[in-house]
Amino acid sequence: MKPGLEDTQVFLAVVESRSFTLAAERLSRTKSAVSQAVTRLETGLGARLLHRSTRSLSLTEAGREFYSHCCDIRDSYDKALASIEYFGAKASGQLTITAPHVLSDHVVVPAISQLLDENPAISIRLLSDDKPVDLVDAQIDLAIRVGTLDLQTAKVSRLGMLNESLYVSPDYAQLMGGIPENIQALEHWQHIANDWQGQPVKYACSNGLSLRAKPRIRCNTLNNVVALVLQGQGVARLPDIAAGDYLEQGRMVKLEQVASSPVHTMHLFSNRPPDKVKRFVKILKSQLQAKKGWKK
Repeated sequence: MKPGLEDTQVFLAVVESRSFTLAAERLSRTKSAVSQAVTRLETGLGARLLHRSTRSLSLTEAGREFYSHCCDIRDSYDKALASIEYFGAKASGQLTITAPHVLSDHVVVPAISQLLDENPAISIRLLSDDKPVDLVDAQIDLAIRVGTLDLQTAKVSRLGMLNESLYVSPDYAQLMGGIPENIQALEHWQHIANDWQGQPVKYACSNGLSLRAKPRIRCNTLNNVVALVLQGQGVARLPDIAAGDYLEQGRMVKLEQVASSPVHTMHLFSNRPPDKVKRFVKILKSQLQAKKGWKK
């Protein structure tokens, strides 16, 4: 039977105290318990570690060798504890985040930049994907999801609502005869759509009117859709947070709100998430609240 690690710690205390009595006081044990631990250790190793007398004790040759390795074990253990304490006390290590493109481009990236500026011990891995990423397989610390969530075991917290509307450039609106009275008048306008919107695209308004349109242009990234709208190539469904600045600058016109979806954060930490996750979520909320078109 291999000697236990606890007995090696008792052995270290005896050697460094140079006394069974002092080692017992140091470990809050009886002298008999300390002596039994050292005897157990010697029996398990099959070697005598200490020369004992009524007045002194000293290491045998085997004891000196074993003591050296026990010190290495203790040092490794202390370093392991210190590293965990460091992670708990400071935001550090790699933070892996996944988010859909709409939030990655306009909110997550600025939040990451602020987090890195404030926390030099953190590194980032960002996975932008409009499809849900498996949190376990991809080793995700924090996921940001838009829309209704399926039942799952992750810890979920709501951030707010993402509103989406139809936008167009002023020049294209003027070319088509001005802003229409209702969404159905957009049927014959050019449409720009993201790949995930399907074919044909369908829009519904709160007033009960709806529109089915066949897009002339399809893109797989939000940035390209935005760029094409700004260049006067047609109408597109855009998140209000992505269009807010262009709306204020007069480079886009908002036609109709067509969707509103909840946004959540998700993680798999059973108790408290690491400090790096909590700090990022705090920054993310601040970034979202500052965005035009964001609703809590």
